[in-house]
Amino acid sequence: MSTRVREILRLQEQPVRLHEVCYGQTTPPRCPHGGMVPPMDLVRHCFTEPFDEGSRRNPSDLTPTARVIEAIMRRTLLPRMGYREGLTRIQLWLLNSLMQQTVFDIWDLLLSEMEDTIAEGFRGHRQLPYAHWITFLIHRAVTVRSPEMIAEYSGTTIEFPAYNLTQMIHHSTPQAPSQPRRRPEVPETIA
Repeated sequence: MSTRVREILRLQEQPVRLHEVCYGQTTPPRCPHGGMVPPMDLVRHCFTEPFDEGSRRNPSDLTPTARVIEAIMRRTLLPRMGYREGLTRIQLWLLNSLMQQTVFDIWDLLLSEMEDTIAEGFRGHRQLPYAHWITFLIHRAVTVRSPEMIAEYSGTTIEFPAYNLTQMIHHSTPQAPSQPRRRPEVPETIA
């Protein structure tokens, strides 16, 4: 399966696997804040000076180039919904590889992230952000397409519908709380 995916994505297997570098042989789910911290000398070029042992490794301390790459990385290869105030260890390894233009196995990175998300299951807080990759792979892997499938693809919109801005304004303007409705008073009858 992995070989077929590499063929579809036109990716060659590479010897550098960032998940192995960061987490070693730890089995999924791997904790985003776990793993090996990249050595200071390895990531020094990603951070503004002075940067030495014990320096913070936060996005606000990145060089301008590293900040742009980190923003792109968060939206593509390694999306993270939360923890924007810091960098996880795998993010540091990935940022360093991108900054130094080190060739690494992208498919292994994506697959390992998917394994972690699935292994965490319902008790985890991660989301599987690779729906666009998975959809693309399924679309390319299915070689025989029925007429119904082709009709569904051609009928699918690829644009967002036009929004009625008055609805947005109506829902965003604060409104006074409404008073509960009162029942008309009914006099008690004497029995």
